[in-house]
Amino acid sequence: MKFRSESEKPSAYGDVPVSDVWIRLKAVRSLEGRIVDFECADTSPSRVRQGVLGLLPAPGERLLDEAPWVAECSLFDMCVRVVERQVPELERLGRTTPAGIVWLKARAAPCEGGLFLFVDDFTQHAAAEVALRRDRDLLHSVIESTTDAVFVKDLLGRYVLLNTAAARAFGRPAEELLGRTDEELMGAQSAAATLAHDRAVLASGQTATYEGADGGPGFGCSWQSIKGVLRRPDGGVYGLFGISRDITARRRQEEEREQEAHFRERFIGVLGHDLGNPLAAIRFSAAALLGRDTLAPEVRRAMQRIDSSAERMARLVKQLLDFTRARMADGIPLRPRDISLEEVCRRIISELELAFPGRDIRLDVRGQAHGFWDEERMAQVLSNLVANALQYSPRGTPVSVRLEGVESLQRVEVHNAGPPIPDALRAHLFEPFHRTGGGGDKSSSRSGLGLGLYIVAQIVQAHGGRIDVSSTPEEGTRFTLLLPRAVSVPAGSAEESQARIDPPFGQGKAASS
Repeated sequence: MKFRSESEKPSAYGDVPVSDVWIRLKAVRSLEGRIVDFECADTSPSRVRQGVLGLLPAPGERLLDEAPWVAECSLFDMCVRVVERQVPELERLGRTTPAGIVWLKARAAPCEGGLFLFVDDFTQHAAAEVALRRDRDLLHSVIESTTDAVFVKDLLGRYVLLNTAAARAFGRPAEELLGRTDEELMGAQSAAATLAHDRAVLASGQTATYEGADGGPGFGCSWQSIKGVLRRPDGGVYGLFGISRDITARRRQEEEREQEAHFRERFIGVLGHDLGNPLAAIRFSAAALLGRDTLAPEVRRAMQRIDSSAERMARLVKQLLDFTRARMADGIPLRPRDISLEEVCRRIISELELAFPGRDIRLDVRGQAHGFWDEERMAQVLSNLVANALQYSPRGTPVSVRLEGVESLQRVEVHNAGPPIPDALRAHLFEPFHRTGGGGDKSSSRSGLGLGLYIVAQIVQAHGGRIDVSSTPEEGTRFTLLLPRAVSVPAGSAEESQARIDPPFGQGKAASS
């Protein structure tokens, strides 16, 4: 057997607690007067002889005969000391058994001719202490190992616990911080934000998250702090905990990305704006030359290619400008007026029938199709959706456009057959610079910037509506728009939007005039 023992001496006889299980032992001495054993003279009436406690002797039995294990540990020696010194002692014993370690607490008090031995089995209590100590050590290891600042304050705002990361934020050892408040450590002005957060959390009793340069421990960092209250078992609040993560590097990266994106979008806007006038001059000159009857056939073909390329470039420039307005100028600008969406649809269909000869485009109008919208923008939406439907559907299949008046709403559907849009692409369909891809009429595939559907979505949102898409192998692909019948736009919004993306320097503006 293996034993573990811990000994301690009570200060007086009266300090020895009374146990439900006790035996009175009478010292057995040798001829020389040395204690060689103990004989049980009496036991507690309630004693049950089972388990480890049942291994102790009954009245008339010898201790070493009935419980030889006491000689293998310090229990026998403790009994001898108590009798000889007449001073009570207490000892904890861990006895190894096939079932595991059994922990006993032995209290010995001297009496005439021997001693009283009180024995308690506190195995469960000892196991709970070991588990609690293990959990405490584990929690301490986690708190000390994390790079997040972890701290606890009492109701007066004094630090009662800080880990190494929290102390590092203050630039001082934790010993210098304990018992002090943020106001004492940082000054009233610097501590104002974190104290306001603490008061709000204590007042609400709810866990809250704060983010910013102020509100965390220490100086010079941006923090993401989670703060909450600490409660006693009865529900009373006795303190506040905090976990703060240093997000300084992340915030700096976000700001840099935001600045870069802003510069990139402004550059795109300026580029698109400055390309407009040269392209207009090219198209005007090409149209003037194409109007002459004296052009040789090869020259006419060359001029037609120039005009077609300039027209495509003008379309791309317009998309760039719309993208910039959507991202930088409070959305797509509108000039709404009373229009017939059916007339706009028929005009767009006529234009696309020339661009896609041999394709069948069907229009179905149900109910009212009048409303207060931007005619040019609605034509842009319909042209993009119907052209996409023609481009990504097989030859010989129709493309359907349905207009349906639903009380104060206008419903628009554009449907085509063919392979569905993959799920992975559908999730990003209305994001800028995203190409739909897919199968369909490969011969009519046209390159672009991937801004078409993004601009469509922005125009629909500017009208206060929404756009959805469904795409399955059985049903094909269907874009559905829901628009309010009237949209209210502040006067001059289109001009103000254009002014916001114009170059802020006089030279660039003059050069493009």
